[in-house]
Amino acid sequence: MLFHIGFSQQKKIKYLNEVYEEINPKEFIKAKKTGKYLDLYFENDTLIQCLLVRRRPIGKLNKNQFEKLKENLQIKNTIEDDLVVIIYYPGKDSCNEAEKYSTWNVFDSDYLKKLKKISGINHHWIYKDDENLKYYYKRKIGWKKDKNQFIEKLFFKYHYPCFSFVVIDSKGNYMAYYGEFGKQTVWELAKTLKKAY
Repeated sequence: MLFHIGFSQQKKIKYLNEVYEEINPKEFIKAKKTGKYLDLYFENDTLIQCLLVRRRPIGKLNKNQFEKLKENLQIKNTIEDDLVVIIYYPGKDSCNEAEKYSTWNVFDSDYLKKLKKISGINHHWIYKDDENLKYYYKRKIGWKKDKNQFIEKLFFKYHYPCFSFVVIDSKGNYMAYYGEFGKQTVWELAKTLKKAY
């Protein structure tokens, strides 16, 4: 999506890469087409910002962050070889606004079974805002509220469309995925993280 300024619109438009450097619209579109980035848009009275965000960020939590994460998720035992998986629902948006029960494949019976074959798993379903969450099996799944936006601040800085997830190993290394995904993507990142560290 590129913005064109009409006669009635006097807003400045800025195209930014993932480190917030201004780039030209052609660079923005080229990077977006690679599939490695999500494009996010922010608007106020005078400015429209078009931001590229890496779709599959990797990183490492420091010891303090990791301990706080385990405390927040109420993980009491040690997780020596386990992976922590968090599926994150940011709230209703244009991607998940349908008011019907989801057929998303992360709710398939083989999703967790196959994930547990990859590694020991400590799995969490976390939400920021529960509008429309009932269509994602709120009672059956056991979604938990993101208290004080802790998970959001740690991994999901923006409202990415649909859902996002993160996989974290026992040393605090993590791989996230922003925006729409299926169970195969969770399996893939879990396998990758397990082999990488």
